[in-house]
Amino acid sequence: MTIRRALSGIAAAFFGLLPSARASASPGDPPIFSAVFDQAFVPGFSLETRDTFQGETRIERVPFRIVEAGALKLPSGQVCATDPFIALAEAKPFTQAVPAGTFPVRLAVGDFPSGGIRVAFARVDFSEARVVRWAMAVVEGQDIATLKADEIFGYGVDAGTGSFFDPVASKAAAELLKADEDAWETWQTDGETNGAKVIGPYSFLLDLPLGDANAIMFHSGWGDGFYASWFGFDADGRVAALVTDFTTIDWATAKW
Repeated sequence: MTIRRALSGIAAAFFGLLPSARASASPGDPPIFSAVFDQAFVPGFSLETRDTFQGETRIERVPFRIVEAGALKLPSGQVCATDPFIALAEAKPFTQAVPAGTFPVRLAVGDFPSGGIRVAFARVDFSEARVVRWAMAVVEGQDIATLKADEIFGYGVDAGTGSFFDPVASKAAAELLKADEDAWETWQTDGETNGAKVIGPYSFLLDLPLGDANAIMFHSGWGDGFYASWFGFDADGRVAALVTDFTTIDWATAKW
């Protein structure tokens, strides 16, 4: 059995809800720091973190930079987000429809003095309109009204990687892995090589063609975890962006 198959077998455990440390007005509402979903993608953004290390308070300045991850092809007008090494071939799309077309994917990358280079947010922009409202992304069968305080819907990561892709790419990946169950090994090698060049040491970044679509994959923050995604809407109620938050920052103590 390949590692990919072993991970795929537990994929169902990585979609659903988990308790979250984020602060929000009520279950399902965007976090109180949601303004950073935009600000982290403005050149020159930085913030100050504060934690305790070896019994002493540690304060660090974390500068951010923007990495162009690729052009995401969405022929069906649907989009998925998941750990591609777990569920690329099985993931459900979000229920929110998006425009069909090709859209830029950007990463907001923080350079942590004590923690290295980390992808804090991954974002797809569907338009240039300003986002005025954020809403939690869900898949079929998920109901925000059922969430308890500090719970989120999202996807689990067990291979240190997140992604965006169209269901068309998911079907193509399933066929590819059926023909070659070890194809993921090439993805891993190529992504690690490209990530080190484009983002920095020990990073991962891959734009993988799959049929008439593609999957854009990237390192997920500190690695494994459970992460929510958020759709941004403009003043006319049209979907303008999609962001995955990899929870790299303790927003209760950060200054920005």
